[in-house]
Amino acid sequence: MARPLVALGASDPSAVLRGLEAALAGGPALLPVAEDAPALPTAPPSHVEQRVALVVETSGSTGTGKRVALSSDAVLAGAAAADAALGGPGAWLLALPTHYIAGLNVLTRSITAGTTPVVLPVGHFDPAAFADAVDRLDVGPADPRRYTSLVPVQLARVLDDPRATAAAATLDAVLVGGQATPVPLRERARAAGVRVVTTYGASETSGGCVYDGVPLGPVRAAVDDGELLLAGPVLAEGYLGDDERTART
Repeated sequence: MARPLVALGASDPSAVLRGLEAALAGGPALLPVAEDAPALPTAPPSHVEQRVALVVETSGSTGTGKRVALSSDAVLAGAAAADAALGGPGAWLLALPTHYIAGLNVLTRSITAGTTPVVLPVGHFDPAAFADAVDRLDVGPADPRRYTSLVPVQLARVLDDPRATAAAATLDAVLVGGQATPVPLRERARAAGVRVVTTYGASETSGGCVYDGVPLGPVRAAVDDGELLLAGPVLAEGYLGDDERTART
């Protein structure tokens, strides 16, 4: 069986949120796309295998564009493992683009928690807007925790702004990933009372699956001849239209 694949512009996080919620519930699979990104050499298919709920376009570390196919089981397993590692579900501030797996993770965790994410405007990261967004994070008895996910340059800009730093220090965790987070930046954040959690992962692992150097619950990690190997329920189904690359990785 196959299910339709719907492409949505990632500049509208609300539309992506609705599309992702439908995809995880068994509706059409979702492909969020960045309108200003170079197109891949081949067009996406109109339908995908029934197990595929989410498709993420990425160049990864190879520089070669590809489409990663993720099942709802993998995406939800990643969200559940992250919630367990962080201490429970909560309300999220979205500060990352929703065509990246890290931004999609914020939406997934909001969906599973039953919370509505506060969304920062797409484009230039503004520490003042970040502080305002933290103030708008609603919590209740069922979701007292508050989180956000940033890349290192965003964290550095937060720490350069006293009000944004104070706002970040009220959050239960600030996930930082996408690239290596310099040790001085981590130390600076923690000295300011910001609860930083460094993350490692990829689109192929439904996003971050290693927190502060420790694999999340069901994830297994090993190093073989200098190559990091990851296993667990968070893994992708493979690459759309590229059986050879899927088998190789």
